[in-house]
Formats: sequence, structure tokens, C-alpha cells
Amino acid sequence: MTVQPRDWIWTGEVESPAAGLWYPDAVTGDEVAEGQTIGRIVDPVDGTELKVAAVSTGTIIYNMNGLTVRPGTHLAAIATPHP
Repeated sequence: MTVQPRDWIWTGEVESPAAGLWYPDAVTGDEVAEGQTIGRIVDPVDGTELKVAAVSTGTIIYNMNGLTVRPGTHLAAIATPHP
């Protein structure tokens, strides 16, 4: 039996609002809800943490694996299966 690939509808991209070190709490394949914390950015100088939330509900289909980020860096992409 062959499994057909699913089509996905892109529902949102999460971008870094600040520079710092990215620590994801959600990974590729995780189901997330809009507003749910999916990671944090830590300022390496003073340790200040900035929580980053999902911009939509769906499945994380891309997750940034690098540690250092700057404003505008794509941290995650969220999509839902096409009905």
C-alpha cells in the first residue's frame, strides 16, 4: 500500500523579535496552538529571556536549529493539513 503525501496549508511564520540565543520548546512535528510558547530568546549578556509564541494553530513543519538569531530570523513555520 502506498501512502499519499499530504498537502499542507501554510498558516504562519514565527520570526525572531530580538537578537540573542534561541532555545526552542517545540520541535518539528509538534502540534501547537496560537499564543502557545514555542521557545525563548535569551540575551547572552544579561540573561534576559523573551518568550516566543506560535502565531497560529497547526503543526510545526520547520524549526530553526541554530543558536544565534537576530531580529527577523525565521524561527518556525506552522501549517495545517489540507482537507
